[in-house]
Amino acid sequence: MIFTKLKLINFKSHENTTINFDKGISVIVGENGAGKSTILEAISFALFKQYTAKKIDDLVRNNAESMTVELEFSSNNREYKIVRDKKSMLKSSIYKKTSKEGGFVHICTGDKEVANEIRQILDIDSDLFLNAIYIRQGEIADLVDKKPAEKKELVAKLLGIDSLEKAWKNLLPFITVYENQLAELKGKLYNSDDLKEEYNKKKEELDTLKNRGHELEEQIEDVTTSLKDISESKRNMEREKEIYDTQVNNLENEQKTLSKLENDKKLVQDNLDKIHDAEEKISRLEKYVSKLDVYLDFEKSVTSIQRLKKDELEVNKKLDSIAAQKAIVADKKEEYNKFLASDEEINKLNNQKINLEKQLATSAKLEKDKKELLSQIENERNDIEDFFSRAKDKLSDYGVSQDVLAEVDDFNHIEKVTSEFIEEVAGNITKLSEDIVSKKEDLVEYKQNIKSAQKPLAELDEVDNKCPVCQSDISFAQKTELIEGYKSTIEENEKLISQSEEEVVLFIKNRESFEEKQSKLQDLSKNIVEYKQKFSHLEEELVKLNEIDESLESKEYISDKLGELILVIAKQRDDKESYKESYDAFVQAKGALDVLGSETESQYKLNQIKNEIDNHVTNIKLAINQDPHLSGDISTNELQDRINDLKQKNEEFNQLKGFIQNKKSLMSQHDSIKEDIGVSRNQLDIIQNKIDASLYDKEKYEQIIYRFELYERRQNTFNNELSEIKGRARESIAYIKELNDKIVTADKFKKEYDNLESYIFMLKNIRELYGKNGVQKDLRNISRPLIQKYTKEFFNEFNFNYSDLTLDEDYGVTVYGPEGESSMTMVSGGEKIAIALALRLGITQAIAKGDLDTILLDEPTIHLDSSRRHELINLLKEMSLLPQMIIVTHESQLENAADNIIKVEKENGISKVMM
Repeated sequence: MIFTKLKLINFKSHENTTINFDKGISVIVGENGAGKSTILEAISFALFKQYTAKKIDDLVRNNAESMTVELEFSSNNREYKIVRDKKSMLKSSIYKKTSKEGGFVHICTGDKEVANEIRQILDIDSDLFLNAIYIRQGEIADLVDKKPAEKKELVAKLLGIDSLEKAWKNLLPFITVYENQLAELKGKLYNSDDLKEEYNKKKEELDTLKNRGHELEEQIEDVTTSLKDISESKRNMEREKEIYDTQVNNLENEQKTLSKLENDKKLVQDNLDKIHDAEEKISRLEKYVSKLDVYLDFEKSVTSIQRLKKDELEVNKKLDSIAAQKAIVADKKEEYNKFLASDEEINKLNNQKINLEKQLATSAKLEKDKKELLSQIENERNDIEDFFSRAKDKLSDYGVSQDVLAEVDDFNHIEKVTSEFIEEVAGNITKLSEDIVSKKEDLVEYKQNIKSAQKPLAELDEVDNKCPVCQSDISFAQKTELIEGYKSTIEENEKLISQSEEEVVLFIKNRESFEEKQSKLQDLSKNIVEYKQKFSHLEEELVKLNEIDESLESKEYISDKLGELILVIAKQRDDKESYKESYDAFVQAKGALDVLGSETESQYKLNQIKNEIDNHVTNIKLAINQDPHLSGDISTNELQDRINDLKQKNEEFNQLKGFIQNKKSLMSQHDSIKEDIGVSRNQLDIIQNKIDASLYDKEKYEQIIYRFELYERRQNTFNNELSEIKGRARESIAYIKELNDKIVTADKFKKEYDNLESYIFMLKNIRELYGKNGVQKDLRNISRPLIQKYTKEFFNEFNFNYSDLTLDEDYGVTVYGPEGESSMTMVSGGEKIAIALALRLGITQAIAKGDLDTILLDEPTIHLDSSRRHELINLLKEMSLLPQMIIVTHESQLENAADNIIKVEKENGISKVMM
């Protein structure tokens, strides 16, 4: 796959950007925040709709209403274009060129459809594809510096194996849930046998209850027949009693009704008399009610004039205050401005003073840092020298000659001597291992010789005159000679076995001794590397010490300058103090004017008050004309007494008017009640006649009732017992059903228990399959040889003097050269970067199934020191295996390696691209 063109419209900081990609190395350069990495994010978004923002709306440039990303690329000699267009919704489409001269033809639209089409074109899913071509910030540095376990984890993530580990972990709580369910089911099954025993016992009890129930039903039938005969006489007598009681009750009710009607008639007549009195009183009050509004208007105007007079006095005082404060402001303005100018100059000088004090404080801190740094340098120097001496002593103890050690005078030299000696010890270990293998092979041969001689020797004892090998006739002497020869062979080989086993033991002891020495030398080698770094740090600290000395030279000049500035500030403060009194008066007057408000508004308000007073005076004159009892000199108390009296009369007037409105209704009620009294008296006569004609006999009725209640009690006794039996039977039936349901449920639980147990067994097998020793291990074993092959191809391109490269199970790298094998810790800094880059590209090539045309590198030099950055830049310049490489960087050195340079700058928040 080769990228050919990218077009961005309102994508993040890019307003309208078009980039044409060519083959070779394309370097995207620019300042931090210019929009470089946005270009790679746009490619990722176009291909697989992957982005770093929280939501797609965050990808649309500020103040823009839509966004478009178009990506053109070629794959398998065919050209494609993907368009992601965001307006109200995101629309995704993919196009294909049918010929080189023709345009793009639409294939499909829709997120799901476009994703499926891209997956078919590239033959890989989004995660693996982006892991393949997209080398993120810090990945190369991680492959250089990470520990083996961390490096293994990083490679697993790139290969997608980490998802299997996640599945392995996530399955455990899932299995635990089912195991808890299994434990619950086991608890529910513990009493299933007891349920069946209880079921049979309750069945027997139910049969006993059924038999007693049948007996009671027969007794109830006999009593019911007798009760039926007497019930007819009881019903007839009860009908007569009901008629009699009803008429007696009607008579009492009608008497109550008549009494109530006569009482109501009296009440209505009393109310009609009261209404007549109220009408006479209303005519007397009516002439006073009309004067209340006149008195209220008069009172309102008098009160308003009193309030407005007070407001007029306040406004006049305010106008006088405004004039006085304006005079003060005009008088003090010049000295106020001088005070402000002096204050501004003092602030300016104080800022200069603070800067000089900071510089002095920095110098004081530098002196403290220098003292601490000198102590630290001394300690580190002693530690390094002590280690260097001890390291040479250890090398001498391990067998390095004094002549070689005498020439060792720096860490590079001692590191080289140690590495060479480690290789020498490793050679001895290899030689001893080969000797051990050779001796063990001899032992196998000797034991085989013994076995080959023992078989014919045993056969010679069983035959008289036959050779056990060729079956030819032999004499006794020949037989004796053969036996001696076989025995001699066995003895000779047994002696050789004994000698060889002693030699093997000796070789193993020597190898173990060398392996122990190798282990100690490797530990020493690591310590040498560590102290080599400490030595580099010591050199950096010496440089820092020189820088501190240079900075401290300016301390005396700063101190003098600060003293002069303090004197100038003191003089300015004296000048400022002389203007302080005028400044305060000016500020106080200005504040007072702000509080008092506008003079024009106050004058306008005074005019309004005068107009209102005039209006209220007019209203008072009108009120006096309407009532001769009112005058301008009436007292407040007298006015209030008259108003209260008029209010009281007005209230009484309104109440009486409401009361007399019921007069017509009450007269109608009075006539209706007189008519109802006549009807009620007639009804009483009718009811009394019906009572006199009744057939009800109280004594006869009581005898019938006694006999009926006797038979009814017997019937109730039998029915109660039968009901109790039926209730117990229903309880037994319900309990039997409940027991049966529990038995059925227990059987269901048993089946569920067996199914769940099988399911958990299957889940555990699946989890084991996802584990480190399952599919993960298989995937690593399958992918590692392929990654090793591609890593070796990329590493060979860098022309280092190594013949081979291998990867162990943790993806640790070992290279083989003229001096033997070397791990990542033993090679130079440049070689480490080359190995890390080759390994990352090897992983990329393996993920891409060997069909890799393009890689995207986002800030590949980040997290690397200056030396390693330089090495990586040189390596990238030498890359030739990949047709296309797109690198985002702020390293200007990479521009020299570029076939195409894409510069990104930001102007007014908008990213601009120059090819």
